[in-house]
Amino acid sequence: MILSTSVINPNKKRFKKTVISYTLITIFFFAFSRIYEAFSFGEKSVHMHYLFAIPLVGGIILAILLKALPNFSRLSLNLWNSAVAIVTTGTLFRGIVNLSGRSTTLNAPYWYIGISFTVLAFLSIFIHPFLTKKRTKVIEG
Repeated sequence: MILSTSVINPNKKRFKKTVISYTLITIFFFAFSRIYEAFSFGEKSVHMHYLFAIPLVGGIILAILLKALPNFSRLSLNLWNSAVAIVTTGTLFRGIVNLSGRSTTLNAPYWYIGISFTVLAFLSIFIHPFLTKKRTKVIEG
């Protein structure tokens, strides 16, 4: 019986999955924004044109954090992904409204909530290790 000694590191698996996901999302939003603008009857929107940049930058920052912090918590990952999704949604909403020939400020809550989730993600990165140390005290005696 031969046992395989190559066990996939969960951090490597999470990193690979994150990079692939964010790359595919970035490609999708790039293609989507270009196609949507092509059918906008000559209207242009900076928000729609650079929509792909949000998941691109968000994914790059997350990849750096995953490499730099090997014990990156699931809470931090979920908060970060939510922040990127919220800001991307707000930008998409603003781009669609601008391409319809109007303007709005109804996308402001997306920015505030997205920034709040980003702050919570960074706080969880630095607070989570202290919380887990308190829970895993070794009782000697």
